[in-house]
Amino acid sequence: MVSTPDAPLAPVDTVTVYGGAGPSAVDLDSVRRAAALIAGAAADLRSAAVRCLEAGGDLDVFGAGRTEATSWVTGEAGAQARALEAAAQDAARGLVTRADLCELLGRRLLRAAGSYEEAESTAERVVGALVTAGTFGIGAAVGGLGWAGLAGSAAVGGAEMAGRMVGGTVTGGALSPVTGQVWAAATRGLAPYSDEAFTGLGGGVALAQPGLAQGRSGVPGGAGALAHVARELPVLGNDDRGLRVARLGAGDFADGAVPAWSDTGARSVQEAVARIDSLYPEQGGAPPATVAIQKVTGADGTVSWTVLIPGTQSALPAEHPWDGRTDVELIAGQADGGTVAVERALADSGAGPDEPVTLVGHSLGGIAAAALVSRASFTERYRVGGLVTAGAPTGLLVTPPGVPVLHLETPEELVSHADGRSAAENPRTRDRVTVVRSLRDSADASDRAASGDVAQAHAVATHVRTLDLAVALGDPRVSQVADRIGTRLDGRAVRTVFYRAERADP
Repeated sequence: MVSTPDAPLAPVDTVTVYGGAGPSAVDLDSVRRAAALIAGAAADLRSAAVRCLEAGGDLDVFGAGRTEATSWVTGEAGAQARALEAAAQDAARGLVTRADLCELLGRRLLRAAGSYEEAESTAERVVGALVTAGTFGIGAAVGGLGWAGLAGSAAVGGAEMAGRMVGGTVTGGALSPVTGQVWAAATRGLAPYSDEAFTGLGGGVALAQPGLAQGRSGVPGGAGALAHVARELPVLGNDDRGLRVARLGAGDFADGAVPAWSDTGARSVQEAVARIDSLYPEQGGAPPATVAIQKVTGADGTVSWTVLIPGTQSALPAEHPWDGRTDVELIAGQADGGTVAVERALADSGAGPDEPVTLVGHSLGGIAAAALVSRASFTERYRVGGLVTAGAPTGLLVTPPGVPVLHLETPEELVSHADGRSAAENPRTRDRVTVVRSLRDSADASDRAASGDVAQAHAVATHVRTLDLAVALGDPRVSQVADRIGTRLDGRAVRTVFYRAERADP
């Protein structure tokens, strides 16, 4: 399917790639540089045309421009000279025509850049600024209510679960059709500005509660204030000092069996991401807060490890660290139970310091995975082979050079923007690639439906489809990073151990 102007796009055309080796995302500066290069090419073509005409003039000295009767160069030599002069003139005309086309293209590129910049400044930037200002006021008002307001915000912490409740998934679809349609339209319309919304909310809370924000501004400061409330109020959760991590057996799963893939390696990054669904209680019957540690032995005997980490499973602080409290702790860059649980599980599994570890996480699991990879204490203990996140706000985290990193996002899920960063604002390096897909622009019916439902937009399957489409594009930046990560996911022998984390009194 090929997209046509002014119509919904073919699904593959809704994918945008940022970062990686080679060409990166097109921006206004890139357009202007391209226009300058094209202008230079036009000048070179005109110069070549002049040379051709000069060459034709040189031929005329020998009589090529005269009639055979008056030329002192006659016969076959004269005919060849005249043919060469005509060819030189034809070449000059062709070069001038191409120079004109280059100049036209250059002018159109510059005009397009100016129009885009103007449209962005008068529409998107204005709306984005209004959204930021409005949510900043809301955040400041909530923070101004003191602990009561922050406790209320913490109670609905975890953008994923809050989005599900508003969308009607947790409430069993209790929303009326009319309300559902209004919510879907609002989601599609406001999704591009969700990063500005989170920026305003976080900044407002941080300003109203500078002490709890520990002097930090923006989203990290606001998240820190919410995390403080979630930790300090006994009714909202237990202490992570008593965190326990235990191995699970088949009997611990709802259907009495571990996932069928537990003894096989993932054949691709997409398959590894898709397996995370099995770690959710409602999807695969796993106990809450379950992570999978997979040992992969290659044909040559080398060992690598794959860690699969699911996302938020409770908006309220819970008896396990896969909750809203951990969400805000991770965004605030504070100590959290999720990363502690993953490190303990990895240590118990026996991963060695020279055996590559690839972390694959969805939502909260993606933030936890990125947080671990960004910590020197973790990279000094383990050799990181790769990082994959799906629907996770990771723009504030810095990953080490040399580690292949792949982020999958959609604006309509809202969760990826919870750190106040859009996909375009994620760090871009040769090793770090972000693939973003606009569901609302797609001509596909399932994409359109997901664009108005936060839960569907955030679902693991949606992100797997995003990567499938990105791979189908043939973009070398995606294939290079995906291939580097994928080579460590499968082998001749595979063993998976499942762990559950829970909070307990210290």
